[in-house]
Amino acid sequence: MTLAERQAAASRQGAEFEAACEVWLKTHRHVIKARKWRHPGLLIEVDRVTEHPELGEVWVECKGSWESPTGNGLERTDTLKKAIGVAAVLRHAPDRRPYWLICSHLPRLGSAGEVWLATVHDLFDRVHVL
Repeated sequence: MTLAERQAAASRQGAEFEAACEVWLKTHRHVIKARKWRHPGLLIEVDRVTEHPELGEVWVECKGSWESPTGNGLERTDTLKKAIGVAAVLRHAPDRRPYWLICSHLPRLGSAGEVWLATVHDLFDRVHVL
């Protein structure tokens, strides 16, 4: 598989995973308010902004894949680093909302990624495996 084919597959899987996240969110009473929303002050993108009748507004990051030979979801250190970076910036938003991370896979047990996620777990209000 060429690099272009791998990138196309990753893009397709990411879009499909985000769609699956939306279905899950909607079944849990979330209304999708925005997709690919950019925070106006911090200029950082949030995958989904939802409204929940009890929780209010929730910011959601979706990280998922299933066909990568190098790992899927948060098994990939580059994917995990990006999720941590976005969460670290959003932590300082003056209008911060609950920030959820929905992923297809957690880091492998005993991996550096597992240690990283455990270390910064407080950056996320919820981590959910879908």
